Amino acid sequence: MARSLAGGRGRREPPWAMASWLLWALWGLAAGSLSSLQPPYFNLAERATIGATATCGQDKEGRPRMELYCKLVGGPAAFPDGQAIQGQFCDYCNAADPKKAHPITNAIDGTERWWQSPSLSLGLKYDEVSVTLDLGQVSK
Repeated sequence: MARSLAGGRGRREPPWAMASWLLWALWGLAAGSLSSLQPPYFNLAERATIGATATCGQDKEGRPRMELYCKLVGGPAAFPDGQAIQGQFCDYCNAADPKKAHPITNAIDGTERWWQSPSLSLGLKYDEVSVTLDLGQVSK
């Protein structure tokens, strides 16, 4: 049973009244006169601690090293550094060079930078790499 938006008691509205109110509300949203019904965006992991068991451009002890990695690309690679090899874009990771470093913190920093795991060409030990995200909350 539809009731009046004005708060009338027991007063029935015609069936089209609710539909017209809904259309008005949607028009208001589209025109920007009403606030959005979506919650604000926030990055849950922004203040989290993140770690990985292995990262491209670092040895087991975390020391920088030069390391080749490749990723599939959908078209010609238009990157100034690196090169396309058989449909893959290839470049070097190096933790010592900020432009070539791909640390795990890149995975949650909100930028377009990325974390890069070590290449499987270094051995099957990199077939499984663990990533740990600690949101800093204790569960009971």
